[in-house]
Amino acid sequence: MTQRSEQLVLDYLSEVGLALYGRVSAKERTAYLTALRARIDERRRAAGDDVDTVRRILRGFGAPEHLVQEELTGEAFDLEDDEMIPARPRHADRPPPPWRGGPSQGLMSLLEGPGQTEMRMDGRTARRPGVMRNSLLLVRHHAPEAVALGMFALAGVWWDAASVWVLGAALLLLSQVWGTRDKWIGVGLPLLACVVGVALWDGDAKFIDLYIQQALPSTGVPALAVASLVCVLYLFPKAARSARAADRVGG
Repeated sequence: MTQRSEQLVLDYLSEVGLALYGRVSAKERTAYLTALRARIDERRRAAGDDVDTVRRILRGFGAPEHLVQEELTGEAFDLEDDEMIPARPRHADRPPPPWRGGPSQGLMSLLEGPGQTEMRMDGRTARRPGVMRNSLLLVRHHAPEAVALGMFALAGVWWDAASVWVLGAALLLLSQVWGTRDKWIGVGLPLLACVVGVALWDGDAKFIDLYIQQALPSTGVPALAVASLVCVLYLFPKAARSARAADRVGG
């Protein structure tokens, strides 16, 4: 087993793992990669382990994206050899995020980080769908999460409707898309902002109940509204990524 041929295999498995991401569970992805590695190693033992032989073996399996697509859908692909095996993982050529000198793609790219672009099989990058397209996918595949974000946004821009934030928070807590940390941030940040806003009210009230009644609409609700909009910007990209993955799997 040469170091170069082993690196080719590792690069290939890395690409397959990236293609599987978001389409299957982590457990299923690990099991598939383990089985694929065993199949590759079996062919290496039978055919040889020099670099050219390993490249031919990997070409026999096909391009990582198409191997995964065939596994998930049963479709077969007929591609030229130069489309098959990258010399190194394609994610190594992914453009860096703007804060590391990469191209700026606006506010959403700052929120999503390096994942804002997707790699094509020809090695070029393709922009992911914009906010409108992501929103439509979110409504289609994750309607409760879309409603929750809509309620957060409504509470953020229309202070008189701030009470709908409670319904949005309930949907957020019941979500299967956002993780535990996302839920803590989505619910905790607005509540904390509201408490701080009430505490910073500079009015005068003799009793605590009067203080809350006056401070809450004056500074508490505006603080909750601003924090709700921040949470929308934080939660939307995560939900959109899940919706895009569901759309790819659903075909």
